[in-house]
Amino acid sequence: MTSDDVVTSTDAAAGVDDSGRRDRRRYLTASGVALWGAQFGQIAIPLAAVTTLHAGTTGTSVLKTTLTLPFVVLGLPVGAWLDRVRRRPVMIRADLVRALALATVPAAHWAGRLTMPHLWAVVLVVGVATVFFDLGTQSYVKDLVPPARLAAVNGRLATVTQTALVCGPPLAGWAAGLLSAPTVLAATAAGYAWSALWLSRIRGAEHAGGAERAVSAAPPPRRRLRHEIAEGARFVWGQPVLRAVLLAGCLVNVGVAATTTLLPVLTLTTLHWTEAELGLFLGTGGLGGLAGALTAVPLTRRLHAGRAVLLIGAAVAPLALTFPFLGAPVPGWLAAAGWALVMYKVGFDSVVMMTFRQQVTPPHLMGRVNGTMRVLFTAAVALGGATAGLGAAVGTRWILTTAALALAAVWIPIAFSPVRAAASLDAAA
Repeated sequence: MTSDDVVTSTDAAAGVDDSGRRDRRRYLTASGVALWGAQFGQIAIPLAAVTTLHAGTTGTSVLKTTLTLPFVVLGLPVGAWLDRVRRRPVMIRADLVRALALATVPAAHWAGRLTMPHLWAVVLVVGVATVFFDLGTQSYVKDLVPPARLAAVNGRLATVTQTALVCGPPLAGWAAGLLSAPTVLAATAAGYAWSALWLSRIRGAEHAGGAERAVSAAPPPRRRLRHEIAEGARFVWGQPVLRAVLLAGCLVNVGVAATTTLLPVLTLTTLHWTEAELGLFLGTGGLGGLAGALTAVPLTRRLHAGRAVLLIGAAVAPLALTFPFLGAPVPGWLAAAGWALVMYKVGFDSVVMMTFRQQVTPPHLMGRVNGTMRVLFTAAVALGGATAGLGAAVGTRWILTTAALALAAVWIPIAFSPVRAAASLDAAA
């Protein structure tokens, strides 16, 4: 090989690497815009219903249910279907559908024709499109990002997500008060269109149905969708790392959903806190989640990755048990520290557990694994909310105790899985 050959090869490699970095930046920009848009939409749509259409609790609760229902109904079939196709074009179309659907709200408002059925229809369309986008982006990232970069990219995404969760709702409420909720939705629609533009600028190749199928001599025969869904579910339950991630995530979702539902009841009605005091308490959780996303990668690099996951889960246990005794005898500051740690784990897991999921899942199963996980995690949130509904009959503190026990047990699936022995974020593979 001549020196010219060496220079050419090096330059080519550098060009590929530069192109990959540009594609990752475009992907992160698109995903970040979409994440912020989702947070703005979740606040602005109910505000539009209340301030413009004077909707009551029934109308707004239907809006909330309509937004989450598509994940439960469509998560499994959409995940299986995404394993058959290229994901980026699906994500672009989903962004454009969300943009067009949301744009009809300010248009109808300004024309004086906005109605609650219109809002319900828009929320349903946006929810369906979000299923395609969210499952697509979780699957597409493994095609776009080399294994060594997965944790870093997941960390950036989780940081954007946690920042949007902390800052998005108050910013959306402030903007709606300043400009009106329909105007905020017009800006959100423009954001989704901008996300689609950034996705369209990605130049890296993507293999339909995953890289493993693309390199095979002949593609496998197409099977019924329900068989592929069942294959994905079996893989999730049969893979020890995925099973641990699933069980731990469900315990967290049940506990967090029940706690966030009942904390306002306990603090505002029993302890006679002000709304500002409750907001400050919950705000510590937002800061904890952001800190978890920011420190996940450095912490797993400094410590044994599996040990870090296990230690954080175990640390949650005693502080989670302070919630049922908030105000009697646990002081508010101590319970707030516990809530911050619980949400720290949520932010931490959004990086670490997602990376473990991606590392152990073959590309041709990514859509089905993500779909299965999303449906079961959503069901866990619903279970937590339903459990909280028993508070009036059983007692708020008793249900909070149940939620706290779920959070306190989150380390158990990790302790009995290969995750515990993983030295780094790619070791579980």
